Amino acid sequence: MNSLLAFLLLLTPYLQDTREQIMEKRAREMARVMSVNDPAQWRKFVQENYSQSLIDKPMRAKVETSDNGQVVSSNSQTASNLEAKAAIFEQLHQDFGDGEIKSVKVSGNQAEMVIFSPAGLRGTFKLTFDTAKPYLITGLGIDAGN
Repeated sequence: MNSLLAFLLLLTPYLQDTREQIMEKRAREMARVMSVNDPAQWRKFVQENYSQSLIDKPMRAKVETSDNGQVVSSNSQTASNLEAKAAIFEQLHQDFGDGEIKSVKVSGNQAEMVIFSPAGLRGTFKLTFDTAKPYLITGLGIDAGN
């Protein structure tokens, strides 16, 4: 009996996901949620995966349309609540909902996920995570272009 207990104690760290695995799972879940057209799932993802400080943080969205490298129009907006964070997924769904993950790289407390859409749009998602369990997303940057 004591040897079984000792074995289980030694095995416990291997049964738990590592920080890197949790970060990668959250990034991949974000891509999955982008693929559904369901605001309830978008809100649920934000509630379960974003830190409260990120949910509360004012958000800056900058949309640029360029022609031959020149900015044609630029728009900046701010919002600071759960609904605004979840609403971002509507645009992500339109742009990357049918996209394919090309890579997810985890380094330190950051993950970088690259998604290509069938229309040729490339999205680089840079997620920053809390350094302590449960490793929630504390920062998010998205760079999209051809």
